[in-house]
Amino acid sequence: MAAPVLATLALLAVALLVGGTWYEAVVMAPNYERDVPGSLSVARQFLQRTTPAHYFRVVAPLAQVLTLATMVVAWNRPGRGNLIVAFGLLIVADVITYTFHYPRLAQMFNSAEPLEASRVGRATHEWAVGNWVRGVLLIVVFLTLVQGLLRLAR
Repeated sequence: MAAPVLATLALLAVALLVGGTWYEAVVMAPNYERDVPGSLSVARQFLQRTTPAHYFRVVAPLAQVLTLATMVVAWNRPGRGNLIVAFGLLIVADVITYTFHYPRLAQMFNSAEPLEASRVGRATHEWAVGNWVRGVLLIVVFLTLVQGLLRLAR
């Protein structure tokens, strides 16, 4: 009984990741890219109290822990392969986030230097395109978890 409940919670956490990632890709990224560096100056002023990082730094580890817990509890049940793949892809998504996205976000939002249009514009565009890639990866994770949950429920 615990495995389907954990899998459902993991699925919910991944759905929150998917939604947050696509929101950034569809709503935030075009605004960041609109008029660099001016658009980033405005975004820096707006994102003073909290940023998307506050959301993702809670939801991503939660999704990983819930997926790992489901994998452990359901180790001898059907759907284990789906859970292993989903967990592995969540780790890949975080590796991409830390190695690709964070350096570009640092250029966009944390640089103490004046914003140089060409350099920060390139970083902003790369971050936006990378967000689409990460979004597709998270959809694959979601669908893999759905398939695993269906196998667990049988």
